[in-house]
Amino acid sequence: MCGSKKKNDPVRFSILWSIPIIGLAATPMHFIYEWSGRLTAVGLLAPVNESIWEHQKLAFIPLLLWWILAFFVIRKKVGVQPFRWFYSAAVSQLVCPLFIISFYYLHTGALGLHSLLLDVTSLFLGVMLGQIGGLHAYRYSKLNRFWMFFIFSMTALLFAAYIAFTLAPPHLPLFMDSLTGGYGL
Repeated sequence: MCGSKKKNDPVRFSILWSIPIIGLAATPMHFIYEWSGRLTAVGLLAPVNESIWEHQKLAFIPLLLWWILAFFVIRKKVGVQPFRWFYSAAVSQLVCPLFIISFYYLHTGALGLHSLLLDVTSLFLGVMLGQIGGLHAYRYSKLNRFWMFFIFSMTALLFAAYIAFTLAPPHLPLFMDSLTGGYGL
C-alpha cells in the first residue's frame, strides 16, 4: 500500500489535507513568542523577530508535529513503514524552507517587491511543495542507508541551526530583523 496511487489512499489523503491545516497552524506561531512574554525557550521554537531565518520556524514546528501525530493516527489504518514515513517527513522539512527562502529573495531581492501577501503566499506554497515532496518520497524513494542518514542528518542540523542562530545569529541579511535591523534574541 505504500506505493499506492489510489484516490482513497489514506497516506495521500492525510498529507494533502495537511497543507491548509499546517498553513493555518503557522499563523499563531508568528505571535507565540510575544504572547509568552518573550521567553527564551519559546523563542527557540517560534520566530523572535522579522528576519527571513526566524520565519522558517513558522513552518518547521507545525510540519514536525503533523508528521509525528499523523504517523500515530495513520499507522493504525494502513501499514505505514516508520523509516519511510520519517524519511518523507525529513524531505518535507527540507523542501519547505528552501522554497520559502528562495521565493523571498526572488520577490524582494530580484524583483524589489515587499509584500506581506507574498510572504504569506510563500509560506503556503512552501508547505505545499514540502508536503508534496514528502508524499513523493513516501511513494517512490528507494531507501538506502546513505540517503536516510543524509536526510535525517540535514533535518537534525536544520533544527539545531534554528536554535543556535536564534541565540547567536551571524550578521548576514538572512538573519537580520527587517524592522529593527537587529539579530536573534
